[in-house]
Parts: sequence; C-alpha cells; structure tokens
Amino acid sequence: MSIDSAPADNSPKASPSPPTVASLPAPSSRPWRRAGSEDDQAKGEGSLRTFLGTAPGVGKTFAMLAEGRRRAGHGERVVAGWIEWHGRPETRGQLGGLEVIAPRRVDYRGTVFTDFDAGAATASGADVVLVDELAHATADRTRQRWQDVAEVLRAGVDVVTTVNVAHLRSVRDYAARITGAGTVAWVPDEFVRSGEVVLVDLPAEALRARIASGMVYSAGQVGGALADYFRAANLQALSELARAWMAGTVEAVGEELLARRGLAEPAVPPVVVAGDSGSMWGELVIRRAAELARAADAPLLVVHVQIADGLAHPAAGDLDRHRELTAELGGTYTEVTGATPAQALADTARAEGAATVVVGHHRSRLGEFAHGSVSSRLRRQLPETAIEEVRKT
Repeated sequence: MSIDSAPADNSPKASPSPPTVASLPAPSSRPWRRAGSEDDQAKGEGSLRTFLGTAPGVGKTFAMLAEGRRRAGHGERVVAGWIEWHGRPETRGQLGGLEVIAPRRVDYRGTVFTDFDAGAATASGADVVLVDELAHATADRTRQRWQDVAEVLRAGVDVVTTVNVAHLRSVRDYAARITGAGTVAWVPDEFVRSGEVVLVDLPAEALRARIASGMVYSAGQVGGALADYFRAANLQALSELARAWMAGTVEAVGEELLARRGLAEPAVPPVVVAGDSGSMWGELVIRRAAELARAADAPLLVVHVQIADGLAHPAAGDLDRHRELTAELGGTYTEVTGATPAQALADTARAEGAATVVVGHHRSRLGEFAHGSVSSRLRRQLPETAIEEVRKT
C-alpha cells in the first residue's frame, strides 16, 4: 500500500471532518546530528518541521504545502524539493506558485529512477525546502530520504516534511502486527523529534469516506484498501499509536493494543548476525557472535556472502567446517548473494531485525583506503545496529 497524503480541504468531495492537528515543539538539541564543517556550524542548522500522519490520506501533504505557501507569503523563499503527486490534480493544485526543484535521475540495474536532489535544493538559495515522504529509500536501498534531509538541514536550510506514524522506528513493529501489512522502511525517532512535529489525523469513518470517494486511491484499489489496511479498527489503532508517540508512551500503548487484539506474544530477542568470510578468520567471528548471542539469549545467524559480480570466485575453504561449528554453537548458517559483503550483510540484518552484527577486521589497509572497511560501511547503512569488529590476535 503506498504511503502518501490526500486532500484536506472542505470541497464538496472531501469529508466534512477536517484533520485533527496537535503540535510537539522542537527540542533544544539534535542527538542525530553528525559533526559538520566549521562553516556549517557558523551558519547554523536549519529547522525541521514534520507533519506526522496517522495513515495515508489524512492530509499531511496538503498540510505541508499549506505551510510552504504560508511561509512564502511572509517573504521566505520556499521551494518544493519532492512532492508525491500520485496523479492527483487536487494535490498539484495546492502547490500554488512555489518553485519546484528538478529531481535527480538514478540509474539502477538498467532502470532510471527519479529522487529528491538534496544538492540542488541546497544550492537553490531557498530558505525553506518542502520534502515529502521522509522514509523513502533509494532504489538500491542504501540510503533514505531522511539522510538527505539531514544534509539540507546541516547546510542551514529549513525543511518541512511528512511521514506516517507506521514508519517511525519505535512504532513500525506494532503497526505491522496490528494492521497485518508487514514492516516498512523506518525513520529514527530521534531525527523526527529533533524538530517540531505536527500530528495530522482524521476520524476513521471520515478517512474511509475519503477513500471510498476515490480521493486517495484509484477506483480499482478502493475496495481492497477499505477491506484491508483501512479497516476502522486499524485506523483507530494507528491514531492511538500516533498520540502515544507524541506523548512518549508508545511501548505501553502498543503492548496494550496487541493484547486487546489477541496478538501479544513473548518477545523474541534480537538476532546476532556474524559475517563469515569462509577463511580461518571466520571462526573467530563466529565464536564471538555466539558469545554475544548467549549473553543476550538471542538467536545466532551466521552469513556467508557470495559476490554477484559475474566473475569466478574461488570457493572459500572453511565453509563446511564453519557450518558444523555454527550448528554446535546452536546457530543457523546461511549463504546469500550480494553486490558487496557489506550490502548483503546489511540487507540480511535489516530483514532479521538484528541488534548486533559481528565482522572481521579488514586485513588490507589498501583495500580499506580504497573502499572503506566492511564495519565502517555497515555503520553507515545500519546506524541503529551495534557493529562489532573482531581483530585477529
């Protein structure tokens, strides 16, 4: 189901119930921030304002565009960096006379994709950039839009953005289990909380009426949407989760919602993933990962990556022995294919909900200089996962 916004006006087609909004002010510090250059620090960071939707269609994109027009009316230079139109003329009409930044084109596996161009937005000289769908990931899944937004903020430009509550890190598992839609890409809570947050909500029946009228999805999608994700009980639960997130009580409310629906189950400890190179060094990595898994009473998953570059690679000599060792230590061994070891391990860690990834230290200083170590690349791709590097003694 596409996650996006829908009209929030009072036209005859729209629901008579306007969106409900509640504001959470920005904190005084930004825990997500990386140290920037002295020039960036001197200039100061831009401010972040996020319209947090309880579900697709509640009106967060309209709210963002209205905020952009308001600030433009007060003399600020406002540009639209990325807007999800989804073929809706009503949404495009809300843009008014705001300048639109051309998207960047990304070629991935023979297909051209368009995406937000953070560099062009920063270079435009704008005071404010509007950026829809904060949780969007690039085609190759190596970067998310919130990271681009962070760059724009560090350059001293204000950003107004949107995200749905199901995409917040602390909420997404609860939302996935309650709605049955599966987990989705996530945005760090601390990043959204680093700025002002405005909650945008609609009563369940008002949103369902909006969907039934064809204002959110095409006619062919309406029936499935109303029978699935947009059931009234799901929308009410998402609204409760959003308000709990604003109040800082997500865990308590989420567990209560699961229990109320008979979905509560014993918590499964996060997985510990070990990256096995297939060499003698891999044994050290596996044994260290097993120690961490035992300490946390967590499952152990050992992963060997086959590089998919079309070239012939010699078979790793110790794979069979490492499979046996993994079984002796109570873990599971698997082989995956990927463009690089770091990318394949990151994809596996995300899919398994890993809390920790253990890898060996790169022995080639030249290789680290040219490409960066596997551990450093994993830290960039998995900012909320612990990465442990085992060095050969």
